[in-house]
Amino acid sequence: MPKKIFNKPILNINKKIELLKNRGLIFNDEENEKHYLQHIWYYRLTWYFKFFQDKETNIFKEWITFKQVLDLYIFDRKLRLLTLDAIEKIEISLKANINDFMTENFWMFWYLDEKLFSLEKEENKKIYQNFIKIIKNIQKKEKSIFIKEFFKKYDEKYIPSWMLFEELTILNISTIFNILKSDYPKEISKSYNIYYIDLRKWLNLLVHIRNISAHHSRLWNNNLLIKPRIEDVIFKNKFKLEKLNNWKEVISNYYNATLIINYILKIINPNLWWLEYLEELFKEYPEVPKEKMWFSENWKKDFEE
Repeated sequence: MPKKIFNKPILNINKKIELLKNRGLIFNDEENEKHYLQHIWYYRLTWYFKFFQDKETNIFKEWITFKQVLDLYIFDRKLRLLTLDAIEKIEISLKANINDFMTENFWMFWYLDEKLFSLEKEENKKIYQNFIKIIKNIQKKEKSIFIKEFFKKYDEKYIPSWMLFEELTILNISTIFNILKSDYPKEISKSYNIYYIDLRKWLNLLVHIRNISAHHSRLWNNNLLIKPRIEDVIFKNKFKLEKLNNWKEVISNYYNATLIINYILKIINPNLWWLEYLEELFKEYPEVPKEKMWFSENWKKDFEE
């Protein structure tokens, strides 16, 4: 089938409101809601509109108001911020545990020793080479005062690993962890009482969620791309599953990610009440359908068992 030319008309804010009204969306405070639509951006709200619309016609379900759409959007924003807060704590913990183990066993410039990495595959070689480029770029920019002072004082080509790790992102950390020779991730994973293959999967999932959240994308009702293992030692009996043909797979949803996030946070700080903050958010927006993220009405019992 030949592709069509994309030729949708450009609509100003008033025309967009008119279009939404024609599709059945109710504006109860048009001037105020127009302000929100102008500054949040029509296209950004499109995915939230879709939940309230007929898939074929884009007509809104009966009695749907702009405020309902806006509440869903604000809920999602708060969910992203809450999630970023959790991932920040996990990222800092991972930096500490990975670097401390490797430094104590292989010195402060361990990251330059290729023998510590699984570089047999060409793909891993490229990942490692790119990692070294990232390090050089960090040192070249000298954003940190500590890096500037280090090179003023010492005749070294590279910075110690603890300085480097302060500058790395959770993506960089996950990448390093993935290509270390397996003996080292196995030891590091003991800090979290988890099998290292599962921790690798978890890290990949957290990086994905972090990117969604940091780039202001939709986290609510989003089909996450990274799946934990169905044989996961910690959560194999708790993950929400879906049946595909004759096999079951872990569903890529926020509920399963929450199990992982809460588990690691409790390892980091048993007195941290992150799950209670999530519960408060659900209570603040009772109309937001939790089941779209696979949370049941009694979801907290799953975490307490």
